Amino acid sequence: MTTISTKPVYLYNTLTRSKDLFTPLNPPRVGIYSCGPTVYRDIHIGNFRSFITTDWLRRMLEYNGYDVFLVRNITDVGHLQNDDVETGEDRIENEARTTGRSAYEIADYYSQKYFRDSDELNILPPHVNPRATEHIPEMLGMTETLIEKGLAYVANGNVYYDVSRFPRYGELSGNTVEHLREGGHGRQQMEVAEDKDAPEDFALWKHGDERRQMNWESPWGIGFPGWHIECSAMSTRYLGEQFDIHTGGIDLRFPHHEDEIAQSYGVNDKEPVRFWVHNEFLIFSNLKMSRSKGNVVLVSTLKERGIDPLAYRYLLL
Repeated sequence: MTTISTKPVYLYNTLTRSKDLFTPLNPPRVGIYSCGPTVYRDIHIGNFRSFITTDWLRRMLEYNGYDVFLVRNITDVGHLQNDDVETGEDRIENEARTTGRSAYEIADYYSQKYFRDSDELNILPPHVNPRATEHIPEMLGMTETLIEKGLAYVANGNVYYDVSRFPRYGELSGNTVEHLREGGHGRQQMEVAEDKDAPEDFALWKHGDERRQMNWESPWGIGFPGWHIECSAMSTRYLGEQFDIHTGGIDLRFPHHEDEIAQSYGVNDKEPVRFWVHNEFLIFSNLKMSRSKGNVVLVSTLKERGIDPLAYRYLLL
């Protein structure tokens, strides 16, 4: 019998806040879930920093003898412009209304551009590239389980996670319930939602109105999934109840990844992820690159300026 030799690897784990020896659950196999893009506009090079970082991690692990299985999702529904159910608007739906196209056309168009730009940056394709809209049954199943276990409640067609029922909330980000109630971090979702039991609770399922193009039947009426439950459902579907590494930008640590832990642990009673690996922002003109700052640069912009996209990849090293 042939023994596969692997070399020791140390990773900074956001959960433990330390550099730890990486030991996969089932060596030499390594399961990685990478939070992918929200496909409502062009993905800029600041967003791509996260995907390039995950690509380096994957290649490094493979070089050191590990058998990596990478899942990177496509968020094509449910990512609101802010997290409040009443005032937040789905980014893809908003772009569809603004441009006069369907939400599905918007999502597909920008997904294809993202794939092409990924190729330009020499990012290896993931083994699975699941779309949120194709996994609604898994999201409904997890939400129903959380309700049955008393970790979630229904209000006016919305389903909320009861954060007070998960004592470990805040371990990843430091944003405990007490910290949030004292005004820490300023979770947008804490602003307004009259039907929530507590301001820190977050939506698993949202009631949909007639303006929306993306709605699904559920036990609680027509609606659409919350952003956070999407990644819990897809990571569990393709990597199981526990997996090795979850990657993403540092801005996803809270609330997105904190909420993922609460959901997945709540359903499976297991620590879902062993290593949380986050990358920092891309700073451009002394500011985080973002649309709100008006300083985004696209892969196509680099090419127009005579810059090989691989030069940007090299710069990040």
